[in-house]
Amino acid sequence: MKKKLIRELIKAGRYLFEAGVVDRFSGNLSVRLRKGILITRSGSPLPDLTPADFVEVRNDRPWAGRPSSELAVHRRIYELTDRSAVAHAHPPSAVRLAFFLEGDHYEPADNEGRLLLGRVPILRLERPSASPELAEAVARALREAPCALVYSHGVFCAAERILDAAGLITALEFSARTFPLLRG
Repeated sequence: MKKKLIRELIKAGRYLFEAGVVDRFSGNLSVRLRKGILITRSGSPLPDLTPADFVEVRNDRPWAGRPSSELAVHRRIYELTDRSAVAHAHPPSAVRLAFFLEGDHYEPADNEGRLLLGRVPILRLERPSASPELAEAVARALREAPCALVYSHGVFCAAERILDAAGLITALEFSARTFPLLRG
């Protein structure tokens, strides 16, 4: 089972890179295990992931390797939701869009975005990366929505499968590219 999950994580990493929503050195992925989390190592390049790029993090024993700096966010999402997979990326159009929007959410203007994403919370945090504040805010947002957009940072999406979580990120990026910033 774990080998199959690793193959799916590797495929999702490549997919996110090819979709242009992460660069070689950003983003992270995880899946929930029965007794823990399987997460990308810190600094692992998503387009070139191998089985060695994953750390199994369990509460009942020490782990080998250095998991992603966003481990606390992934952990908190699994604690507060029933989702089984989390993808984090930095989709440029979605991140840019958050700079122009006021308020606490993004509502897609395109039909597919509305159907897949609904209202996407925009989280404006003092510490938007690898912080307890980020972990709590993202996990709470993902109880109600499939994705949360972190102002000036990126997006976290959660789903039942890692490829679905990755697909939500690309749906958000596509929606952000088509959002009409200027209305006349």
